[in-house]
Amino acid sequence: MTYLTETFIPYTKVLTPLLLEGLWITIYVSALAFLLSIILGAILAIIQHFHVKILSQLAKVYVSYFRGTPLLIQLFLFYYGLPMVFDVMKRCPKTFALVLCLGLNSAAYISESIRGAIESVDKGQYEASIAFGLTHPQMMLKIILPQAAVAAIPPIVNSCLDIIKMSSLGMTIGIQDIMGEAQLTAATYYKTFETYILAAVFYWILAIVLGVVQKKVEKIISSAYQK
Repeated sequence: MTYLTETFIPYTKVLTPLLLEGLWITIYVSALAFLLSIILGAILAIIQHFHVKILSQLAKVYVSYFRGTPLLIQLFLFYYGLPMVFDVMKRCPKTFALVLCLGLNSAAYISESIRGAIESVDKGQYEASIAFGLTHPQMMLKIILPQAAVAAIPPIVNSCLDIIKMSSLGMTIGIQDIMGEAQLTAATYYKTFETYILAAVFYWILAIVLGVVQKKVEKIISSAYQK
């Protein structure tokens, strides 16, 4: 009890405002990376689903690379490696590098989730759409994707959660997000246990909020599709 009142709680009052500053950076980076991953992931999924010549093979190589190599290596190659080859990369902002790497990495996983969801739609839906004279874009937007969205939401939300957690790697290139602030504060006050416990709570709260959002989105999509 003495530890809580004399050490943990006073330190929490010092650390919480710092982690709140890092929280907004984590949310900002994660939101941009998720937006990028959704757009690119959908494009990759459609390319592979329709077996677009050449692009389909390139998409497979892309997915294989980003799923088969650690994100930390991808980040280091982009932020530390490319500037040694291209001078223009020396002016690349840290936040941009992290957002791009997170987005590109997550897009590989999201594309597989979307592709799997699209292919799970009954083949009769395709035949009925063609019978009614719909073009392929109309068929995808009005018939196939709304049905696939119901199946794709859970894995996509999981990918979003992974982005939030993986954004903590930003501390390796000096970004002061939740983990960056935690690392700096722990080194300053020599309180690693208390610091990382509180940082874990911040990530946990984000995961809980995201879970609530997931349920609401699933409910909205399901009710709209039933209508």
